[in-house]
Amino acid sequence: MDWTQIIVTVLGVITFADIIRLLFFKEEKKDRQVETKDKEVETLRKANDLLEQQAERSHETIMKLTDENNTLHTEKAELLATQACLFDDMCIHKGCRLRKPHPGQGMKWYNAYREDPALGADYLSIDTLMKQDRASRNSSDKQAEE
Repeated sequence: MDWTQIIVTVLGVITFADIIRLLFFKEEKKDRQVETKDKEVETLRKANDLLEQQAERSHETIMKLTDENNTLHTEKAELLATQACLFDDMCIHKGCRLRKPHPGQGMKWYNAYREDPALGADYLSIDTLMKQDRASRNSSDKQAEE
């Protein structure tokens, strides 16, 4: 065998392998791209499932907090209604002529009620005070007529 024939044969085999590789290289590349895209799709599906679970948990938390908020709002409304009822029954205005002591009495008032824990304030209902005021007015009117 001649060295020329050996070299030509070797170059022919290498060239033939390169030609085959070039023909099928695109298919291999496409297979790799498909595999890569499948992996990306699977990763995105896992991320989507995770986000969906997080959204469900946050929705449950929001619903729980909304229920608690509604309960607290109802309780607050009831307490405000109770407070309003209490203040409707009690005259809390400091200048009210039905309540004693009247403001502006200064040291004289303080010295008179120093030992009293309520400082001379009465806690009768407004209805009782109105009846007492009407009775005292009626008696003063009768005395003024005579």
